[in-house]
Amino acid sequence: MAETAQILGFLPRKKGKTFFSAPKGTRLFRVKRGKDAITRDVSGLPLPVWPDGGWSPEMAGFIHSLAEKNLSLADRGGTPGTYVSQLSHIVRFCHGKKIDFHNLKDGDFIDFIDELTAKTPDGERSRSDRSVVSIGRRTLSFLDFVGNRWHIPDFLSPDGAFIKAELRTYTKASDGRSPVVRQYWHHSCLPAKSPEDKRYPVPEDYINRLRKAVHGIKSSGFVKRRRLVLLRALDMTGGRRIELANLRVSDVLSAKAMERPFLKLLTFKRGGEPVPRLVPVSHSELDYLIEYIKFYRGPLVARRLGKEDNDFVFLNEKTGAPIKPNTITLELHLLRKAAGIEGKAHPHLFRHRYITLALFRLVRAYNVQNKDQFSELLAHMTRFAQEVMERTGHKSMSSLSRYVDWVFALSASVEGNPETVEVSELGRTGRASVSELEAMRDEMSDQEFAAEAFVRLKGLVRDISKVDGRRENQISESMLGKAVKNRPV
Repeated sequence: MAETAQILGFLPRKKGKTFFSAPKGTRLFRVKRGKDAITRDVSGLPLPVWPDGGWSPEMAGFIHSLAEKNLSLADRGGTPGTYVSQLSHIVRFCHGKKIDFHNLKDGDFIDFIDELTAKTPDGERSRSDRSVVSIGRRTLSFLDFVGNRWHIPDFLSPDGAFIKAELRTYTKASDGRSPVVRQYWHHSCLPAKSPEDKRYPVPEDYINRLRKAVHGIKSSGFVKRRRLVLLRALDMTGGRRIELANLRVSDVLSAKAMERPFLKLLTFKRGGEPVPRLVPVSHSELDYLIEYIKFYRGPLVARRLGKEDNDFVFLNEKTGAPIKPNTITLELHLLRKAAGIEGKAHPHLFRHRYITLALFRLVRAYNVQNKDQFSELLAHMTRFAQEVMERTGHKSMSSLSRYVDWVFALSASVEGNPETVEVSELGRTGRASVSELEAMRDEMSDQEFAAEAFVRLKGLVRDISKVDGRRENQISESMLGKAVKNRPV
């Protein structure tokens, strides 16, 4: 069944894993032109193995077919990584039963789905019906590939001798575009899909509780500050976790040098180089990042990296290497548990919040009354559409539909006039500063705390002053500065 030899020299020797990422510099052969071989960089491509470490040829062929579609390989293998993660269940099932993929029968597939839907010893379901259906359909798609590879024409068919599955078709409507026809495999043993678990923007109360929880987890001063800065970065940019994991110090400093700052984030989508996008931020928010970079990241770089600074903002404390995108998810998981939050508070919900508030500010600034008027502006007003895309990082307006629903639900509950838009944004920054100060209070002396509060207040006053046209060099710090500097300790 599985080959036991360790091949290619870099297959993992640790048993139990079903795939690992191709090392940096791995290239995939595409075609030969004369004496030259044309290849493609597939660093990060998930490479499949059996739990005993042997190579899985069928799975490798399937992953190769995905790589040929030029899908993104960022963040743990991108789309192919998601597919392989879902297919790890059938790999372990077949390995445990000592059955090759092409020898599976209908009863085997039914047993496989039964295992996915089984309850844990405490009586809880380990995964939802929606998740089981997703894994089941992905597995059937892979088994269809296996049947074609082994030239078994009825390997998946309604009345065949192997797996009794049928190919179904559905049409996906799209705003302003031609309908898209898609196909998927279905088996009668798959459960009915449970209702979709809707993910709403993370509430501000949750964010404040996460900040306060930072002090409650036993960690080093560096890790505590990194967690606070991560929360602020998620809140202020709406960045995806891979974008924040790749945030560069040089880009933070470049933004700080701008009169109207824009922070560069790298967006990882389909194959090719990451595409930069610019996110508007405030000077006070950049000051907070720079403070972390100078006084927390700087000493770590000196200890771990010396002169070989890698320019990444968020670093692993033990190695000095950039953190992985999944580290951000794990950090929020720890904080959510420490804060006693029962609802969801993972990184992408910060993005939902950011996009909703960004659109809310635009809706109020342009005095948009309803969804129809919003769509009309997008279609006929280039400046409005450009601002929407600039704020959200979306290329397709059709994907903004749910956010627009949230925006008008929010608008119905908020009073005020469009001129308060920028001030409301500064209010969010101010509330974040207060929450962060509360989280750091026990870690600082009175003098350190006063200095920190002054820096925050000075930055906030500078940003507020810009609303009514004042420039930074017009802001005096004399009275407040003297009060803080002369404060007895």
